[in-house]
Amino acid sequence: MMDKISNLLLPIAEKLSKNRYLAAIRDGFISIMPLVITASLFTLINSVFVGEGHYLDKWFGLPCSGFAQLGSVIGSASMSVMAILLTFTTAKALAKNYKMDTSIAGTMSVVCFLCLTPFVADATIGEYVTTYYLGAAGMFTAFLSALLSVEVLRFLMGFKTLIIKMPESVPTGIARSFNSIIPVALTVIIFAIVRIATDAMGAPLNDLIFTWIQTPFTAIVSSPIGLIIIYVLYMLLWGFGIHSAYIFNPILEPIYLASLSLNINAINANEAATQMITKPFLDSVAFMGGAGNMLALVIAIFLVSKRDDYKVIGKLGLVPALFNISEPLMFGLPVVMNPILIIPMIGATLAGLGIGALATQIGIMAHTYVLIPWTTPPVISAFLATGGDIMSGVVGLVILIVSVFIYIPFVKVMNKESVEKIEE
Repeated sequence: MMDKISNLLLPIAEKLSKNRYLAAIRDGFISIMPLVITASLFTLINSVFVGEGHYLDKWFGLPCSGFAQLGSVIGSASMSVMAILLTFTTAKALAKNYKMDTSIAGTMSVVCFLCLTPFVADATIGEYVTTYYLGAAGMFTAFLSALLSVEVLRFLMGFKTLIIKMPESVPTGIARSFNSIIPVALTVIIFAIVRIATDAMGAPLNDLIFTWIQTPFTAIVSSPIGLIIIYVLYMLLWGFGIHSAYIFNPILEPIYLASLSLNINAINANEAATQMITKPFLDSVAFMGGAGNMLALVIAIFLVSKRDDYKVIGKLGLVPALFNISEPLMFGLPVVMNPILIIPMIGATLAGLGIGALATQIGIMAHTYVLIPWTTPPVISAFLATGGDIMSGVVGLVILIVSVFIYIPFVKVMNKESVEKIEE
């Protein structure tokens, strides 16, 4: 059975892991992570500690309005232009893969993205772009603009007749800029024509992409059935020794980041957050100790394992698991290619997702709106990701305990397997 599943999934997984477009999206997303985390932390401070009616005001009568304004400025400057940032970083990553000039490709892709973005004319202040199109709602448009603009530029650069050749005496950087003038201009013109054509249809392309692609895809990957399918496959691939994050994260994290951005915007506007499935939510309930809630496996080993090798590896893997690093356990026990442990790994993940979703739905767990570092220890991560909500930390602890009980019967089975090997 394991061989059949392996033969089916591994070739697909290998192709996806080597896909240059997914790699570009992943690298582009990673590039903006420090900014997103910084903005999230300031949102946490503003919504919990500083500002009128928050802790410092209640305890010491210090609303710290100036600091709250600082956090608001940083949050807006980061999250409100996230689509522009992703356009540049994704195009730069893809251009680097093709060994193209990354600066030219990145800046050109931003212009192509803005060509697709509606500008509003005002008699008093002139033209402007609403941050609606530059933030979470423009994320898919950003990726499409980045990938397609680089591909078009690469195609056009292949025609020697379009390249302006400069004398050898001209510095390399200047020559490179002049070489790409015509291909860059043609690429931008193509995107502008697309914008005019879609405007003639009665809707900006951004709106069409958001309505027809981004919204349905978000609904699918955030639905109960979608989550079950995705994370069963996610853990199965881990079970076969494939680092699933390299395959799934470029597809899923932009969607979950967009949902997080909506929650951040709601909190900043003193409104209720509405998006349940975000990246910090998943990290808090399904990756406690790394993929498969590995910290629970370590605890189960300490409680019921009679195998000395498991206890030694459990001790070695405890500290990494506390910071959500699962590789020592995955490859040390191993969990990889071990059908007995793959089953509870999937079960613990689905249990965490189910308990977390139910707790959020009925109001026990708060919505997540703080993108904390993925190495934040379990339980604490749920507490911080929800803005310091104590009950969310309790829910995280409950999920960890339930996961331990899911692993315990299978660890006991491994005890029997060890005895049988000794008798042989």
